[in-house]
Amino acid sequence: MVDQTRSLAGQFEANRPHLRAVAFRVLGNVEDADDALQEAWLRLSTTDEGAIGNLTGWLTTVVSRICLNTLRSRQRRPSASIDDSANVEQFSLQATVTPEDQAILADSMGHALLIVLDRLTPAERISFVLHDMFAVSFEEIAGILGKSPDACRQLASRARRRVRTAGDPTSDPQGQREIVDAFLAAAKTGDFQMLLSLLSPDVALVADPCAIAMGGPTSLVGPNDVASRFSGGAKAARTALLDGLAGLVWAQGGTPKVAFDFTVVAGKVTKIEMIADHDVLGEIEIEFLGRRK
Repeated sequence: MVDQTRSLAGQFEANRPHLRAVAFRVLGNVEDADDALQEAWLRLSTTDEGAIGNLTGWLTTVVSRICLNTLRSRQRRPSASIDDSANVEQFSLQATVTPEDQAILADSMGHALLIVLDRLTPAERISFVLHDMFAVSFEEIAGILGKSPDACRQLASRARRRVRTAGDPTSDPQGQREIVDAFLAAAKTGDFQMLLSLLSPDVALVADPCAIAMGGPTSLVGPNDVASRFSGGAKAARTALLDGLAGLVWAQGGTPKVAFDFTVVAGKVTKIEMIADHDVLGEIEIEFLGRRK
Protein backbone atom coordinates (compact mmCIF):
# COMPACT_ATOMS: atom_id res chain seq x y z
CA MET A 1 0.00 0.00 0.00
CA VAL A 2 2.87 2.34 0.86
CA ASP A 3 4.57 1.52 -2.44
CA GLN A 4 1.37 2.22 -4.35
CA THR A 5 0.94 5.57 -2.59
CA ARG A 6 4.51 6.52 -3.43
CA SER A 7 4.00 5.48 -7.03
CA LEU A 8 0.77 7.49 -7.32
CA ALA A 9 2.38 10.49 -5.63
CA GLY A 10 5.25 10.46 -8.10
CA GLN A 11 2.91 10.20 -11.09
CA PHE A 12 0.67 12.92 -9.70
CA GLU A 13 3.62 15.27 -9.32
CA ALA A 14 4.67 14.51 -12.89
CA ASN A 15 1.15 15.50 -14.04
CA ARG A 16 0.83 18.50 -11.72
CA PRO A 17 1.94 21.20 -14.25
CA HIS A 18 -0.62 19.97 -16.80
CA LEU A 19 -3.38 19.65 -14.21
CA ARG A 20 -2.64 23.07 -12.74
CA ALA A 21 -2.78 24.59 -16.22
CA VAL A 22 -6.19 22.96 -16.83
CA ALA A 23 -7.57 24.07 -13.47
CA PHE A 24 -6.29 27.62 -13.78
CA ARG A 25 -7.58 28.08 -17.31
CA VAL A 26 -11.00 26.76 -16.34
CA LEU A 27 -11.28 28.60 -13.04
CA GLY A 28 -9.14 31.70 -13.60
CA ASN A 29 -8.16 31.71 -9.95
CA VAL A 30 -4.90 30.50 -8.43
CA GLU A 31 -6.28 29.39 -5.07
CA ASP A 32 -9.26 27.58 -6.58
CA ALA A 33 -6.94 25.83 -9.03
CA ASP A 34 -4.68 24.62 -6.23
CA ASP A 35 -7.72 23.50 -4.20
CA ALA A 36 -8.91 21.48 -7.21
CA LEU A 37 -5.55 19.72 -7.42
CA GLN A 38 -5.58 18.96 -3.71
CA GLU A 39 -9.02 17.38 -4.01
CA ALA A 40 -7.90 15.43 -7.08
CA TRP A 41 -4.93 14.04 -5.14
CA LEU A 42 -7.19 12.96 -2.28
CA ARG A 43 -9.39 11.08 -4.75
CA LEU A 44 -6.38 9.51 -6.45
CA SER A 45 -4.81 8.43 -3.16
CA THR A 46 -7.88 6.35 -2.32
CA THR A 47 -8.17 4.78 -5.78
CA ASP A 48 -6.72 1.44 -6.85
CA GLU A 49 -3.91 2.21 -9.29
CA GLY A 50 -4.68 -0.98 -11.20
CA ALA A 51 -8.17 0.30 -12.01
CA ILE A 52 -6.77 3.33 -13.85
CA GLY A 53 -5.78 2.85 -17.48
CA ASN A 54 -4.63 6.29 -18.62
CA LEU A 55 -3.63 8.19 -15.49
CA THR A 56 -3.23 11.57 -17.20
CA GLY A 57 -6.65 11.24 -18.81
CA TRP A 58 -8.18 10.05 -15.53
CA LEU A 59 -6.71 12.97 -13.61
CA THR A 60 -7.75 15.47 -16.28
CA THR A 61 -11.32 14.19 -16.05
CA VAL A 62 -11.33 14.32 -12.25
CA VAL A 63 -9.88 17.84 -12.13
CA SER A 64 -12.36 19.00 -14.79
CA ARG A 65 -15.31 17.64 -12.80
CA ILE A 66 -14.05 19.33 -9.65
CA CYS A 67 -13.69 22.59 -11.60
CA LEU A 68 -17.21 22.16 -13.02
CA ASN A 69 -18.61 21.86 -9.49
CA THR A 70 -16.68 24.97 -8.47
CA LEU A 71 -18.07 26.94 -11.42
CA ARG A 72 -21.60 25.84 -10.60
CA SER A 73 -21.09 26.83 -6.98
CA ARG A 74 -20.03 30.28 -8.12
CA GLN A 75 -23.30 30.63 -10.02
CA ARG A 76 -25.22 29.88 -6.82
CA ARG A 77 -23.02 32.15 -4.72
CA PRO A 78 -21.72 34.96 -6.97
CA SER A 79 -18.28 36.09 -5.93
CA ALA A 80 -15.11 37.48 -7.43
CA SER A 81 -13.81 34.52 -9.42
CA ILE A 82 -11.10 36.15 -11.48
CA ASP A 83 -7.88 37.26 -9.88
CA ASP A 84 -6.86 40.87 -10.20
CA SER A 85 -3.83 41.67 -12.30
CA ALA A 86 -1.48 41.34 -9.34
CA ASN A 87 -2.72 37.85 -8.56
CA VAL A 88 -2.46 36.74 -12.19
CA GLU A 89 1.05 38.16 -12.31
CA GLN A 90 1.93 36.30 -9.10
CA PHE A 91 0.76 33.06 -10.69
CA SER A 92 2.81 33.86 -13.76
CA LEU A 93 5.93 34.16 -11.63
CA GLN A 94 5.19 30.84 -10.00
CA ALA A 95 4.44 29.17 -13.31
CA THR A 96 7.78 29.49 -15.05
CA VAL A 97 9.16 26.14 -13.97
CA THR A 98 7.88 23.97 -16.80
CA PRO A 99 6.69 24.41 -20.40
CA GLU A 100 3.18 23.40 -19.33
CA ASP A 101 3.01 26.17 -16.74
CA GLN A 102 4.62 28.63 -19.11
CA ALA A 103 1.77 28.02 -21.53
CA ILE A 104 -0.49 29.84 -19.09
CA LEU A 105 1.48 32.99 -19.81
CA ALA A 106 0.57 32.86 -23.50
CA ASP A 107 -1.39 35.74 -25.00
CA SER A 108 -4.45 33.48 -25.28
CA MET A 109 -4.74 33.46 -21.49
CA GLY A 110 -4.34 37.13 -20.75
CA HIS A 111 -6.40 38.90 -18.12
CA ALA A 112 -8.90 40.11 -20.73
CA LEU A 113 -9.64 36.54 -21.80
CA LEU A 114 -10.14 35.50 -18.19
CA ILE A 115 -12.84 38.14 -17.88
CA VAL A 116 -14.57 36.88 -21.03
CA LEU A 117 -14.34 33.24 -19.91
CA ASP A 118 -15.98 34.16 -16.62
CA ARG A 119 -19.08 35.26 -18.55
CA LEU A 120 -19.52 31.81 -20.10
CA THR A 121 -21.73 29.17 -18.57
CA PRO A 122 -19.88 26.34 -16.78
CA ALA A 123 -20.62 23.91 -19.62
CA GLU A 124 -19.46 26.39 -22.28
CA ARG A 125 -16.28 27.12 -20.37
CA ILE A 126 -15.42 23.45 -19.78
CA SER A 127 -16.12 22.56 -23.44
CA PHE A 128 -14.08 25.46 -24.82
CA VAL A 129 -11.10 25.23 -22.51
CA LEU A 130 -10.72 21.45 -22.62
CA HIS A 131 -11.18 21.14 -26.38
CA ASP A 132 -9.53 24.29 -27.72
CA MET A 133 -6.70 24.59 -25.21
CA PHE A 134 -5.99 20.97 -24.32
CA ALA A 135 -7.32 19.00 -27.32
CA VAL A 136 -9.66 16.88 -25.19
CA SER A 137 -12.16 15.11 -27.44
CA PHE A 138 -15.84 16.02 -27.32
CA GLU A 139 -16.58 12.38 -26.48
CA GLU A 140 -14.51 12.75 -23.29
CA ILE A 141 -16.01 16.15 -22.52
CA ALA A 142 -19.48 14.64 -22.93
CA GLY A 143 -18.66 12.18 -20.15
CA ILE A 144 -17.62 15.03 -17.87
CA LEU A 145 -20.67 17.22 -18.55
CA GLY A 146 -23.27 14.48 -18.97
CA LYS A 147 -24.26 15.83 -22.38
CA SER A 148 -23.96 14.50 -25.93
CA PRO A 149 -20.75 15.06 -27.93
CA ASP A 150 -22.76 17.14 -30.41
CA ALA A 151 -24.01 19.38 -27.61
CA CYS A 152 -20.47 19.81 -26.29
CA ARG A 153 -19.28 20.68 -29.78
CA GLN A 154 -21.94 23.38 -30.07
CA LEU A 155 -21.16 24.73 -26.60
CA ALA A 156 -17.48 25.05 -27.50
CA SER A 157 -18.39 26.74 -30.77
CA ARG A 158 -20.61 29.28 -29.02
CA ALA A 159 -17.94 29.95 -26.41
CA ARG A 160 -15.33 30.37 -29.15
CA ARG A 161 -17.48 32.93 -30.92
CA ARG A 162 -18.21 34.83 -27.71
CA VAL A 163 -14.51 35.01 -26.92
CA ARG A 164 -13.77 36.20 -30.45
CA THR A 165 -16.59 38.75 -30.42
CA ALA A 166 -15.58 40.15 -27.04
CA GLY A 167 -12.11 40.85 -28.37
CA ASP A 168 -13.31 42.33 -31.67
CA PRO A 169 -13.41 46.14 -31.61
CA THR A 170 -15.71 46.09 -34.65
CA SER A 171 -18.39 44.10 -32.83
CA ASP A 172 -21.69 46.00 -32.90
CA PRO A 173 -24.49 44.45 -30.80
CA GLN A 174 -26.85 47.33 -31.59
CA GLY A 175 -26.20 46.98 -35.31
CA GLN A 176 -26.77 43.23 -35.08
CA ARG A 177 -30.18 43.75 -33.55
CA GLU A 178 -31.16 46.12 -36.37
CA ILE A 179 -30.09 43.53 -38.94
CA VAL A 180 -31.94 40.69 -37.20
CA ASP A 181 -35.08 42.84 -36.86
CA ALA A 182 -34.91 43.66 -40.59
CA PHE A 183 -34.30 39.99 -41.41
CA LEU A 184 -37.35 38.86 -39.42
CA ALA A 185 -39.57 41.52 -40.99
CA ALA A 186 -38.43 40.58 -44.49
CA ALA A 187 -38.91 36.87 -43.79
CA LYS A 188 -42.47 37.35 -42.52
CA THR A 189 -43.52 39.55 -45.48
CA GLY A 190 -41.69 37.43 -48.05
CA ASP A 191 -39.44 40.31 -49.14
CA PHE A 192 -36.89 38.16 -50.95
CA GLN A 193 -34.75 41.05 -52.19
CA MET A 194 -34.48 42.53 -48.71
CA LEU A 195 -33.36 39.17 -47.37
CA LEU A 196 -30.72 38.94 -50.07
CA SER A 197 -29.43 42.41 -49.20
CA LEU A 198 -28.86 41.32 -45.59
CA LEU A 199 -26.92 38.15 -46.41
CA SER A 200 -23.23 37.84 -47.22
CA PRO A 201 -22.23 36.06 -50.46
CA ASP A 202 -20.93 33.07 -48.46
CA VAL A 203 -23.71 32.94 -45.87
CA ALA A 204 -24.44 29.50 -44.43
CA LEU A 205 -27.43 28.06 -42.60
CA VAL A 206 -26.60 25.04 -40.44
CA ALA A 207 -28.76 22.97 -38.12
CA ASP A 208 -27.89 20.70 -35.22
CA PRO A 209 -29.13 17.07 -35.26
CA CYS A 210 -32.19 17.94 -33.17
CA ALA A 211 -33.16 20.76 -35.53
CA ILE A 212 -32.64 18.45 -38.52
CA ALA A 213 -34.97 15.92 -36.90
CA MET A 214 -37.57 18.72 -36.69
CA GLY A 215 -37.28 19.41 -40.42
CA GLY A 216 -34.35 21.80 -40.58
CA PRO A 217 -31.79 21.50 -43.38
CA THR A 218 -28.42 19.92 -42.70
CA SER A 219 -26.86 22.99 -44.29
CA LEU A 220 -27.55 25.59 -46.95
CA VAL A 221 -24.87 27.78 -48.47
CA GLY A 222 -25.35 30.97 -50.44
CA PRO A 223 -27.80 33.87 -50.17
CA ASN A 224 -30.36 32.49 -52.62
CA ASP A 225 -30.83 29.18 -50.82
CA VAL A 226 -30.82 30.75 -47.36
CA ALA A 227 -33.24 33.52 -48.36
CA SER A 228 -35.55 30.96 -50.00
CA ARG A 229 -35.63 28.97 -46.77
CA PHE A 230 -36.87 31.96 -44.75
CA SER A 231 -38.87 33.98 -47.27
CA GLY A 232 -42.53 33.98 -46.24
CA GLY A 233 -41.76 32.01 -43.09
CA ALA A 234 -40.63 32.60 -39.51
CA LYS A 235 -44.19 33.62 -38.64
CA ALA A 236 -43.90 32.44 -35.02
CA ALA A 237 -40.31 33.52 -34.45
CA ARG A 238 -39.44 36.33 -32.08
CA THR A 239 -36.38 38.50 -31.74
CA ALA A 240 -34.38 37.68 -28.64
CA LEU A 241 -30.97 38.23 -27.14
CA LEU A 242 -28.96 35.02 -27.13
CA ASP A 243 -26.22 35.57 -24.56
CA GLY A 244 -26.46 39.27 -25.26
CA LEU A 245 -26.51 39.19 -29.08
CA ALA A 246 -29.66 39.44 -31.19
CA GLY A 247 -31.07 36.30 -32.78
CA LEU A 248 -34.43 34.63 -33.29
CA VAL A 249 -36.29 32.11 -31.16
CA TRP A 250 -39.28 29.92 -31.85
CA ALA A 251 -41.02 29.03 -28.60
CA GLN A 252 -43.94 26.81 -27.75
CA GLY A 253 -45.94 27.49 -24.61
CA GLY A 254 -43.27 29.93 -23.53
CA THR A 255 -40.52 27.30 -23.83
CA PRO A 256 -37.81 27.91 -26.45
CA LYS A 257 -37.76 25.08 -28.97
CA VAL A 258 -35.40 26.42 -31.64
CA ALA A 259 -32.93 29.28 -31.48
CA PHE A 260 -31.57 30.92 -34.63
CA ASP A 261 -28.11 32.14 -33.71
CA PHE A 262 -26.86 34.86 -36.08
CA THR A 263 -23.28 35.76 -36.88
CA VAL A 264 -23.03 39.26 -38.35
CA VAL A 265 -19.82 40.64 -39.84
CA ALA A 266 -19.50 44.07 -41.41
CA GLY A 267 -23.26 44.51 -41.53
CA LYS A 268 -24.01 41.21 -43.28
CA VAL A 269 -25.30 37.89 -41.95
CA THR A 270 -22.54 35.34 -42.50
CA LYS A 271 -24.01 32.40 -40.60
CA ILE A 272 -27.26 31.26 -39.01
CA GLU A 273 -27.23 28.27 -36.67
CA MET A 274 -30.46 26.45 -35.86
CA ILE A 275 -30.16 25.12 -32.29
CA ALA A 276 -32.77 22.71 -30.99
CA ASP A 277 -30.70 20.51 -28.66
CA HIS A 278 -32.23 21.15 -25.23
CA ASP A 279 -28.82 20.70 -23.56
CA VAL A 280 -27.48 23.62 -25.59
CA LEU A 281 -30.64 25.73 -25.35
CA GLY A 282 -30.51 25.30 -21.58
CA GLU A 283 -27.07 26.90 -21.51
CA ILE A 284 -28.10 29.96 -23.54
CA GLU A 285 -29.33 33.05 -21.72
CA ILE A 286 -32.42 33.99 -23.73
CA GLU A 287 -34.14 37.36 -23.33
CA PHE A 288 -37.14 37.98 -25.58
CA LEU A 289 -37.29 41.47 -27.00
CA GLY A 290 -40.36 43.59 -27.61
CA ARG A 291 -41.11 45.26 -30.91
CA ARG A 292 -39.32 48.48 -31.66
CA LYS A 293 -41.53 51.55 -31.76
